[in-house]
Amino acid sequence: MLGRGLQGVRPLRKVMEKALWVVRDRIVSRSAIDDLVADATVRGIHDLVVQIRGRGDAYYASALEPLAEGLAAGFDPLAHLVRAGAAVGVRIHAWANVFFVWSHPQGALPRSPVHLVNAHPDWLLRLGAGQLAPRGGADFEGVYVDPRSEPAREHTLAVFSDIVSRYRVEGFHYDYVRYPRATSASSADDHSAVTALVAEGAKRLREARAGIVISAAVLPDPVVARDRVLQRWPEWARERYLDLVCPMAYHRDTVEVARLLGAARAAAPDTRMWGGLMAYPGERALVRAQVRAAAEAGCEGAILFAYDGAQRDLLDVFAAT
Repeated sequence: MLGRGLQGVRPLRKVMEKALWVVRDRIVSRSAIDDLVADATVRGIHDLVVQIRGRGDAYYASALEPLAEGLAAGFDPLAHLVRAGAAVGVRIHAWANVFFVWSHPQGALPRSPVHLVNAHPDWLLRLGAGQLAPRGGADFEGVYVDPRSEPAREHTLAVFSDIVSRYRVEGFHYDYVRYPRATSASSADDHSAVTALVAEGAKRLREARAGIVISAAVLPDPVVARDRVLQRWPEWARERYLDLVCPMAYHRDTVEVARLLGAARAAAPDTRMWGGLMAYPGERALVRAQVRAAAEAGCEGAILFAYDGAQRDLLDVFAAT
């Protein structure tokens, strides 16, 4: 009788988890952080992935890396984020750029003498006789540390463990956990240096904070990720070095977004996944369609790049879809 009574009843629609990537320039004041948390709260968005290490620097109190240039001395954005989020049930994930450690549009070097670019030039990735330039180039963003440098990896992991041990964050999120391009490596086997950091990071972060959610922003096509930037993230998922994968399916063509996220889902079928979507200004219908594409690809959630308080219309659609 029970089965007969349920005939014709459609299953409940799966509720997609929603998250926002928040770039460091959105957390430079208490009022900006309060607005961010309020914008998330009123829309039922409970996860914020916030950039607190953008260029080998700190948007928090650190004894290991210099305070970010332009940030007021004495202000700790991460501490304020964690307090504000805890008050309203918004979870904060600390987002850190891993191997990408500096850029500047005019090519200037960091002002701080203790910034690793100045203090440890021997750690930096080089092309021939020269290092990658702060201005970036056609296929690289700026200055990277060399993933093969054990002292650089050790410093990076010490920074990450320090953050997780001192701040009650929900998760820790890797970005630029890759080479800028495969040709920057000495050989294709250098992918092992990237994986070494991710593997050791899983151990140390989980020791520092039980239950930490370790995630990464990755190139969505696993073949492209492997061949173009030596990022073997499906392996990290299989080995459970990651708890959550965020494939960056940035494309205006929703069919292509669906293809990319489908390929990502197939490469990591047992790992929680948030489809990474781009917030194109004014494109409300596109945001709606791409959230649906992420759901149809099998993603448990969607994460939008990036939070902008001036585009609340996009936040409305993203949250409601």
